[in-house]
Amino acid sequence: MKDKVLGLAGVCFLFVVSLPSIVLAAELLDVTPIVTGSSVVIEVTADIPMTYTYYKVPGQARAVVDIADADPEKVEPLIVVNTGALSSISVDKTMIADMTVSRLVFNLVSESDISVKHSADRKKLTVSFGGGKSMTAVEPPPAAPPVIVAAPVAEPEPKLIKVEAVAAAPVNPLITEEEDPLGLDEPKPVAAVVTVPAVARSVKLEPVVPATSNSQPSSKSVVKGVVIGSSYIDIQVNGSIDKIKHIKLTQPDRLAVDIPGTSTMTKKSITVNKFGIAKVRIGVSPGVVRIVMDGSRSPFPGYSVDFTDSAVRINFK
Repeated sequence: MKDKVLGLAGVCFLFVVSLPSIVLAAELLDVTPIVTGSSVVIEVTADIPMTYTYYKVPGQARAVVDIADADPEKVEPLIVVNTGALSSISVDKTMIADMTVSRLVFNLVSESDISVKHSADRKKLTVSFGGGKSMTAVEPPPAAPPVIVAAPVAEPEPKLIKVEAVAAAPVNPLITEEEDPLGLDEPKPVAAVVTVPAVARSVKLEPVVPATSNSQPSSKSVVKGVVIGSSYIDIQVNGSIDKIKHIKLTQPDRLAVDIPGTSTMTKKSITVNKFGIAKVRIGVSPGVVRIVMDGSRSPFPGYSVDFTDSAVRINFK
């Protein structure tokens, strides 16, 4: 009888001891524009060291920073800046090779070079822009020693294996191969063979870049107003609506509605304080108008989406 009790206690002990080995995904904590005069830099913070890559979108006034194994749930999906080279920042969650990636899309006034630096513990990134066609050129920062950033190693003694890798000249001469750990560079690849240690998630991630053609809706919509009804909110649109995207977010609770097109609205925020909605915020990025409805209570009220002849209607229950 004693042996059975001891055996059960030993199993429980092993289970408890194994719990700390569980690896938790990172969380993106904040994306903060810092304005100095007519220039702006962006600070990105996370709760653990970040593995990241960045690149310019060819032929567009847009740049991208991808952060691996990081959930952007706590960050606003659209941050309007309108200072210096930067118009706005879109923050989205995407999946690449079964990996959660926080994608920061920087919508620029003109094509500009992007530069990203990280702190010693890699929990903070500093993003800046320069060298654009309509901007004053700035002297590039001194080259820093290459930093090798990789996903956590699953086995204590990795084996050496041969894999096919892709080597190409980076868009920005300051971006070294070590600074692109996710393998999301844009230039045309040239095949090469290298020897690397086998690590967890050793998967070549192909770049996911917005299409350079047919990126605008065929019939451009114009958002011209927001109407607060008795139990609904109407987003008034002039023109046909090809498609919309809506997503409910938490911490804080809110609903984001994306409509392809432009906006003629001058107001950026409307107070509601009805049917569980505190206010409505309006933001614009290239090709998309984003309407964000902030909840006044938790959980967020139930809703449905309908279409009228001249509006997208959000009904609240």
